[in-house]
Amino acid sequence: RYTRNKYRKESISAKLIEKKEGEYFAVPGKVPSPEAFFELIFMTEEGMKTFEVSVFEYNVVDVGMEGTLVFQGYQLLSFGDWIKEFSL
Repeated sequence: RYTRNKYRKESISAKLIEKKEGEYFAVPGKVPSPEAFFELIFMTEEGMKTFEVSVFEYNVVDVGMEGTLVFQGYQLLSFGDWIKEFSL
C-alpha cells in the first residue's frame, strides 16, 4: 500500500475464527485475469475484525488460534507468535 497509515496502533486479545480466499478483478473488464485475495477474520472483545493479508500470512495460521492481535486501522501488523510486524 502506498498511503500513510494515520490510525493509532492497537493491541487486543483475539481468536482466529475464519479464513477466506477468493479472486477479484482489480479493474473489471480491463485486467485479463483475476487476482487472489486472502482474509483473516478474528473475534475480539470489541467484535469481529477482518484483515486482508498476504498468502504467506494466510498460510501460517489456522482457525482456532488465539493470541495478541496488533493492528493499525485496516492493516494487520502481528498476531501471536505466527505473524510478526515487519518494517523497513
